Amino acid sequence: MNKALKKTLKIAAIALIAIVVLAMLVLMGFKAYDRIKYNSFYSNAQREFAIPGLKDGYVPQGFDYHDGEKVFLSCGYMSNGKSSRVYVIDKYGNYTYTELRDEYNNAYTGHTGGIAYYNDFLYITGSDGVDVFSLEDVLKGEEKTALRGTIGTYGINPAFCFIHDGELFAGAFHKDGDYDTPMSHHIEVKPGEVNKALMVTFKLSDAGVATYGVDPAPRAVYSLPSYVQGITVTEDNKMMLSTSWGLTTSKIYIHDFKEISGEFNGTAYKTTVIGDKELPLYYVSSDSLIKTVEAPPMAEEILYQNGRIWIMNESACNKYIFGKITTGNYLYSYEYQD
Repeated sequence: MNKALKKTLKIAAIALIAIVVLAMLVLMGFKAYDRIKYNSFYSNAQREFAIPGLKDGYVPQGFDYHDGEKVFLSCGYMSNGKSSRVYVIDKYGNYTYTELRDEYNNAYTGHTGGIAYYNDFLYITGSDGVDVFSLEDVLKGEEKTALRGTIGTYGINPAFCFIHDGELFAGAFHKDGDYDTPMSHHIEVKPGEVNKALMVTFKLSDAGVATYGVDPAPRAVYSLPSYVQGITVTEDNKMMLSTSWGLTTSKIYIHDFKEISGEFNGTAYKTTVIGDKELPLYYVSSDSLIKTVEAPPMAEEILYQNGRIWIMNESACNKYIFGKITTGNYLYSYEYQD
């Protein structure tokens, strides 16, 4: 080997090593920045388990916990356009998943933003209403399960859902320009503070006109701020809103649910007409805000359990990638403190 070739190979080797070292420094820098920027979050949080399906193109969205089976339920869509999925995950991170199908057994590719359950009904927000699937199929790890029907939400396009105190809540996501809502959903909840999304509630029921475990007549409407990805209500009546968009900091807004629901004065703030019904209208505003928790970007649906807020985000999926070099591969639980 002549000297010129040796010199060229040596330079190439040095350049390759430099590139690898630079990449490692950049990676370390991202991780350090993430830890510093969200130190208040990580100092009260613990890593639980890896989010499944990320390497397959799974984009996690909805999140819930099945008390009877002691398993977590996660739903999401696929970045490759294949059938949306529901994962059943135990506390160690072991899982099975079921592919969702439409009523004709074709791939169901709904956004699957929210997930909740009642009896054998699995509620998923993936279309213009709340879609219903078989919870039994999912818990058994069936390969596929087909759409059983849809609960209408009266012009509110739901992005998330949850169950509290015998009611199904389904709410919309709003962002100006990207996810606009009807002007009739824009409400000034106090001077200078305008909410642009609505959430509708239904009583859970097994009797009479109930459809898929839900009385189809809406019970009440809530006015919500923008960017809400998920909501949960605690046993001590705190309403927690998960909000996020893009790479901006996620925020968990913690409100006094009694004040929101009018229990302090026994009445709703106003009424509104949904379908042909005049319903109580409640405001989620800064008046009821107790605390704000900042969290890493792209927080989706949240879950409250045993004093902890469980947060799943989508930043590490193949669609966005950047979460793979920070902490987005994992689900975290945050210790809630007043």
